Amino acid sequence: MVATGDWTTPQIFGRPQFEKPILFYWLTAASFKVFGETELAARIPSALPATLLVGLVYAFGCGFAGRRAAFLAALVLATGLEFAIMSRLMLTDIALALFIAGAMFCYWKTQEDQAKRGFWLVLHFVCGGLALLTKGPVGSLATLLALAVYSWLARVRMSYRGRALWGGLALYALIGIPWYAVMLWKYGREYFDAFFIHENVMRVFQAEHPANNHWYYYVAILALGSIPWMPALSLAVNRAWRNLRSEPRLAFLWSWILSSLVFLTIVQSKLPSYIFYVFVPLALAVGMSLDDLLANGFRTRLDRNFAIGLAIFQCLVALAVPLIKVARPFTAPALAMGACFVFGAVMLWRQRWWGAIASSATATFALVGGALMFSIDHVESYSSARPVALAMMSGQQGQEPLIAGKFLARGIHYYSHQPVFVLANKEQPFWTPHPLPVIAGRDALTEFVQKHGAACATIRRSEWSFWQKSPLIAAAGEPQWFGDNAVIRLVAPDDPIVKRELTDARHPGSPHDASPRSNRR
Repeated sequence: MVATGDWTTPQIFGRPQFEKPILFYWLTAASFKVFGETELAARIPSALPATLLVGLVYAFGCGFAGRRAAFLAALVLATGLEFAIMSRLMLTDIALALFIAGAMFCYWKTQEDQAKRGFWLVLHFVCGGLALLTKGPVGSLATLLALAVYSWLARVRMSYRGRALWGGLALYALIGIPWYAVMLWKYGREYFDAFFIHENVMRVFQAEHPANNHWYYYVAILALGSIPWMPALSLAVNRAWRNLRSEPRLAFLWSWILSSLVFLTIVQSKLPSYIFYVFVPLALAVGMSLDDLLANGFRTRLDRNFAIGLAIFQCLVALAVPLIKVARPFTAPALAMGACFVFGAVMLWRQRWWGAIASSATATFALVGGALMFSIDHVESYSSARPVALAMMSGQQGQEPLIAGKFLARGIHYYSHQPVFVLANKEQPFWTPHPLPVIAGRDALTEFVQKHGAACATIRRSEWSFWQKSPLIAAAGEPQWFGDNAVIRLVAPDDPIVKRELTDARHPGSPHDASPRSNRR
């Protein structure tokens, strides 16, 4: 947008991109205009909403559950593993979580503050309009589902009535609809089919990432993403099980959590970021449970056993990091986190509540802070395409083409400013089609490299075993690894044995099939 001056249409590879609405792109483009095209400017549109979200949880929590519970809820949110990691990434889901939380909090105020019910209802719709402009209808749908379940569970009348309703709806439309109208006017049916049908409706029925499509996926994300607060999470779940219908505040929070959990589980496309906004009510529920723990201790032996058991589980998770090959670069920060977990488990067992809370919060600082201070190169290798792009350009000779898988193609293009060919095992590897040439399969890769003489490629670890079977990979030598990605320069094989293998690959059963690869190696 900054380069072209066109601030109405998101673009990628010089073509309109209809995958997301406009607000997050506007925030990022505005940040680039003010601060330049820097890492700081890129992260502000996520870091600022994340910071505001923590403050919003505290401000709302003071009236909702008391000052101490509000402080604990904000602490739980800010130091939860999922939040601590994802709030540092460029994701639309961070801003979406802020606007969904604002809409939900304002709705609660319409129930509690009847004198200003109209004001809070209008503000509820303003937040809804911003959510619509951030990620589309999903923000409004998640809010409506939560409020419908809450009204049924708590047996309360919904606040959607009176003149404030019409004023709120007018502002919702004024904020959320004009940009969509412009896109429909400019691109017509193409935009409608691409965004509303393909990017929203079809995701309900088809999985963009089939490996994630399991009924337990988001339960696991909520549990593991709540580290280091899993013991407190068990207290919150037990408390809700006992008091859900008798306490309206719990009904409000758990209607929000469970309705979103069921809805997102039904939707076939799943990613960890999609459920990011649910960590907001979860943090409030956990904060209230910690506040109750400080006041009354463990309510039952079951509470105690679950909490201590999960505290030990967290210790084991941290101590297992050195055993995982791809996670070994983060061994020192993980062991520091594990030490905090061990101390916290001891504090929990001895019922030293503030010691357990402090050690849990410190654990996240030990992990994230330690990784950013002592393992920053590895962090970048696993989270950015930049080191890979720089390595590819340094190994590139002349005008050799660049080849990347679908996950890194956009990043390689951004950092190299060069055309990128997509390496895949099928003709259309993207959920959202991109105007990029695709090299589909090992034979196509061989023909491509033979045509160009050589190419510089990057291949993900999970796909390495498939592409390693290509004689091109065998002839190219050892790859250079950057986190989860290998960088390798492919050259057209010219020795007789490799040529024979290429012939055998095209014509199985030829007399040359028995040639031992080990001789060449």
